[in-house]
Amino acid sequence: MEPNLHPVVLRHAQDAPERNQNDDDESDQSPVVIEGDLSQVDWKSLVGKSLTIEGDLVVVDTYDLLRRGQVKVARERLYIPTTRIDPNDSDPDENSFQGGGNVAKVIEAQKFNDAATVIIDDGSARQNIFPPTLFPGLGTRIDSVRVGSVINGVSGKLVKAGRVLLLVPDEPLQWTPASRPKRPDLGDAVVTVASFNVLNYFTTIDDGRNQARGADNDLEFKRQEAKIVAAIIALEADVIGLMELENNVEAEQQLVAALNQNVGSNVFKACGIPERFESLPGGSDAIRVGIIYRSDRVRPVGPVVAIDDEVFGRARAPVVQTFASKKVSKPFTVIVNHFKSKGGASNAGVENKNKGDGQAAYNAARRSQAMAICNYIDQQKRRVNSARVLVIGDLNAYTQEDPIDAMRAYGLIDLRDQPVHDDGSNEAGGHYSYLHYGQSGSLDHALATPSLAADVTGVATWHINADEPRLMDYNQEYKPQSVFKPDPFRSSDHDPILIGIGN
Repeated sequence: MEPNLHPVVLRHAQDAPERNQNDDDESDQSPVVIEGDLSQVDWKSLVGKSLTIEGDLVVVDTYDLLRRGQVKVARERLYIPTTRIDPNDSDPDENSFQGGGNVAKVIEAQKFNDAATVIIDDGSARQNIFPPTLFPGLGTRIDSVRVGSVINGVSGKLVKAGRVLLLVPDEPLQWTPASRPKRPDLGDAVVTVASFNVLNYFTTIDDGRNQARGADNDLEFKRQEAKIVAAIIALEADVIGLMELENNVEAEQQLVAALNQNVGSNVFKACGIPERFESLPGGSDAIRVGIIYRSDRVRPVGPVVAIDDEVFGRARAPVVQTFASKKVSKPFTVIVNHFKSKGGASNAGVENKNKGDGQAAYNAARRSQAMAICNYIDQQKRRVNSARVLVIGDLNAYTQEDPIDAMRAYGLIDLRDQPVHDDGSNEAGGHYSYLHYGQSGSLDHALATPSLAADVTGVATWHINADEPRLMDYNQEYKPQSVFKPDPFRSSDHDPILIGIGN
């Protein structure tokens, strides 16, 4: 998908003071005015100059907002190339899951993204200033500086700090905050399923030596739990597939207890850990997937099981549970997944190395894991004529990458591709649940067998996390205690997905 930008225009301000013939060349002194496409600007040639960037700038990254007083901006939201561009097919509606015939387009899009941003800096060498100098109203007049907020032009000086170029404003920013979204409307849903990566919810406190991944102390754990509980309650879901639980039964039980305490009733229950789980491929990882549910709305049918396949040795074992509801005439099965991550390329081996096609390391492993899910569904169909299966989770693959194409080629319906099921909260062709270095994309997915997809009333990603600055999370480091709020926003680094089922 081509960016919708006007060609770049550079000119010198027309209102510069008159100069005599003894002055230096005017181009060295008058502010440079930049219009249009930022990716075409030769920024290195402008170091030390006064600049005015006209027109709106969209905040695409707030990672260093608190630590360094910086935000990254572009002309529009930037997407991970493989969110929109298929590395194999020129037509993104096709589902080849090998080949690499369209990699050049992926590389071209990445080069555009790399050049399309500029960092706005507060000009101070101090760190962790709160409220941030660039946004002094944060915490009082405004709740958050979300990705998608719009800065209405900026003037300042371009400076070099190490290898990084920074634009330091010479006047307060004029900007419009992006609003926090309400829970999406899922239509006439009778049962709601959610998929939620809870970012290392560990009951074991991380002491720096025990390999725990979550909170560093008891207070941080209480803060983390409070935000996750607030988010799950606000989802209003009947079945919730969870990723990044600590791999024990205690974490799941603790979360259920906290949820029940919040609602004042023992309605939340956990499916628990499947039999022989630790001995299965992917069953001994530090984190696992799990399923919790509202027992007043749905009931499990049969035991919770895990998929036993060697391809998940480099991931987490998928967990499977069938549910029935008093309001829904037909049972449905949920498969919760957390495929192999894109990191760790040094240990990937030849087959799984980063091939430079935009899919990063371990793409072959994720593709095999996707096909294993399809094989498992095939086995279910042999037992039930028309298996009603929902596949959810963090697949660590963006929308046009091989693992998602493999599932679509098999015949699963990518629910985000169904316009009638979309609540309109996302840009066309640009669904996202995660932010990676200023680029948005969806690692979290919901796919279904046709028999279940036909009953879906709505599907949406609720953007409560990816767009929020990390300073809003549960961690205590480098920020005042007053920043923390026990609300759903920045309860994780992934946005949850909601799926409504009508029959």
